[in-house]
Amino acid sequence: MLSKVYRKRGLVMVVTLAALAGVVMGVAIFANNQNNAVQISINRNELRRARVAALAGMQYAMNSIQAVADAPQDPVTSEDDWAVLGQEGSETFILGNESFRIQIVDNSTFLDLNTVTEAQLLNLNLTQEQIDSLLYWREQGTNPRTEGAKDEYYNGLSKPYNTHLNRFQNVLELLNVKGFNPQTLFQVNTNTISTSANAVTDIPLYDLIGLDCFSTASNPEGDGKANINLPTLTAQQLAQNAQIPQANAQTIIQQRGLQPNQQFPNLSTVINLPGFQNNQTLIRSVLDRMTTSATERVEGRINVNTATSSVLQTIPGISQDLAEQIVSNRPSGGYRLLSELLTVSSDSAFVGAVADSLCVNSQSFLIRIIGKAGRMTVAIQALVTINNSVPTITRIEDAPFPDMASRWNWQEPATETTLLENQ
Repeated sequence: MLSKVYRKRGLVMVVTLAALAGVVMGVAIFANNQNNAVQISINRNELRRARVAALAGMQYAMNSIQAVADAPQDPVTSEDDWAVLGQEGSETFILGNESFRIQIVDNSTFLDLNTVTEAQLLNLNLTQEQIDSLLYWREQGTNPRTEGAKDEYYNGLSKPYNTHLNRFQNVLELLNVKGFNPQTLFQVNTNTISTSANAVTDIPLYDLIGLDCFSTASNPEGDGKANINLPTLTAQQLAQNAQIPQANAQTIIQQRGLQPNQQFPNLSTVINLPGFQNNQTLIRSVLDRMTTSATERVEGRINVNTATSSVLQTIPGISQDLAEQIVSNRPSGGYRLLSELLTVSSDSAFVGAVADSLCVNSQSFLIRIIGKAGRMTVAIQALVTINNSVPTITRIEDAPFPDMASRWNWQEPATETTLLENQ
């Protein structure tokens, strides 16, 4: 009888202990859930503050870009205030309990996806299928190129879509084009595809291309260049604006009427006209005072004052050696006129490349920012374009990598600190 009582009491004790253990476990789970909820809330708050810090940094950078907008006739160089702001990401700006790091990049150092030519794409170590697919994607016509993908290909994918047949809206849109994937965009292509001696094989494609790469077409006095395709432009006006003899101006006007659609396709056509070939004085006037564009803001030109030799050598007519000379010969304060490049070479192919593809300034910039609050960071990239001397933020994108400081080649950790609270 006694043993039955003890057994009953033991059973009650076991049940009681089990219940207590359950309560303790429940309390522990509840506490852990509470801690997780608190940490999630903290992380979310810090993430929000980090983004606010990044946006504050973006506004801080606009002051430097405004200085460029105020002097559109001046060359844009890597020595300017905008270029040294943030010391290429190695400086931390403290803003209360948050901070940001920043770098401004001249957008005209890149090849513009919406204007880059097939000849330049061949120097990017791409396959013909990639080139044709890229060009067909951005062209408004519906006749596909020989190896370019069309709607039938994209409609057959697991998540079907149509060919864009219009301008690229952002660089990452390239991932929608046949032949392109994260590896081809973000990694160095170790396979040599192009037979061109100018092919770039040691830099990821993502570091060579951009969008909305604008510059100004202004003469040495800061006024607009003479548009030789303007139908109402007379030989007398051209002679005066371009500072050339009227006989040579008349040659341009006459030859314009013989061109398709009665317009010069580019300035290199003018340089090869009778009387202009090998005439350095006239060629300087073509480079510095003439344009084929109807607007002062031109898209797709590469700034010789900020571009790397790798980007410059993608331009047909500019060899790797000449590209390196352009970079190494940059004068203090930068090239002020395109005609200064005639000291690098007077070869006709090189001069034509200078006339059609290069510039000495920029009207678009990328702001790279990493905002930080607590343990959280937010990396964003903003595109700023200048139009009529007004800089405007036209696009803000979250950076595509979690470790953007490394991706942007920023020094880690930051070596300088600037307090902005009292500024």
